[in-house]
This record gives sequence, C-alpha cells and structure tokens, in this order.
Amino acid sequence: MDPFFFLSDPAAIAEFFRALVYGTPWGIVILFLFTLFANASIVFPILVEPIVLIVAAFAPNLETAIFVGVLTGTAAAIGEMSGYILGLLGVKTLKKMSKVKTEKIFEVGESLANKGMPIIFIFSFTPLPFDLIGIAAGVIKYDPKRFFLATWLGKVLRYILVALVGYLGMEALPWLGTILGI
Repeated sequence: MDPFFFLSDPAAIAEFFRALVYGTPWGIVILFLFTLFANASIVFPILVEPIVLIVAAFAPNLETAIFVGVLTGTAAAIGEMSGYILGLLGVKTLKKMSKVKTEKIFEVGESLANKGMPIIFIFSFTPLPFDLIGIAAGVIKYDPKRFFLATWLGKVLRYILVALVGYLGMEALPWLGTILGI
C-alpha cells in the first residue's frame, strides 16, 4: 500500500488538514508559534504564507479563515519585534554586520524618522525585507507602540488577504472543475 495514498484524494487531503489544525486546540497554538518564530528569525527567512493559505483553504467556514489571518498576523507582528529589539541593542550589534548593511540600516532609519508609520505599514504588508525596518526602528529608538501598531496592522491585513485567497480559492475549485470538465 502506498503510504501517500491520501495525496491522490482531495477529500482525504482536506480531512487531513482539518484534523491537523482544527481537530485539537493544539493545531492553532502550533500555527501561532510557528508564525511567531518564523517572523522572529532574522537570519533565515521562513515563508508563512503557504501555510496560512493551506490552513485557511481547509477552514470549516469564512469566519475561521479570517480568524486564521488575524491569529497569524498577530503572531507575525510579535515575532517582528525581534528586529526592533536587535536594533535597540545598538552599536555592538551593528559592528558585527557588514558595512553595506549598516549603511542601509541608517538610511532606512532616516526615512523612518520622517515617515515612520506609513513606511512600517507598507513594508509589513508587502513581502519587502522587513527585518531592516525593524532593526532601523530600534536603532533610532522609534516609539515601540507605534512600531508594533503599524506592523500589526500590515501583517494582519496581509494574512487575512492570504487566508481569504486560500479559503475562497478552495470554495471556487469545484465550480472551476465543473467548467473545465475535471
């Protein structure tokens, strides 16, 4: 018997993900922690979007899919505070970084001093390299509450959008299959 037999059956795949994430309270806790640690990682970028897309695709209803977006966005915002804290640690940390990266951080810091929240929001909403923004905000001692609020808004909106694409995309598959004759 093929150990991956369930991969050929869409209903089995859906049931597997539903049981994994929604079958116990631990599924949501694990999703939260995974997202938090993935966004706290500065050295190794870890994509959370595919996980959010899949988890939301198998959500039992639209409200749950939106909850997945809010949950992962909140965890991502908390995780991104690691870059801010690294920037607060300041000069000792910057001395260990390359000169080019250090110059870039100070350039970003100057922009943050002038246009703060909109820049933080845009970078947190898009897949642009957000770690530099966090480090620069910490270096210039940008208000941590404003930094977190702008980061949270951007990340939550981003992950709600990803979750909606997953959920509504899965809802559209049967309709699309009928049109394509699959």
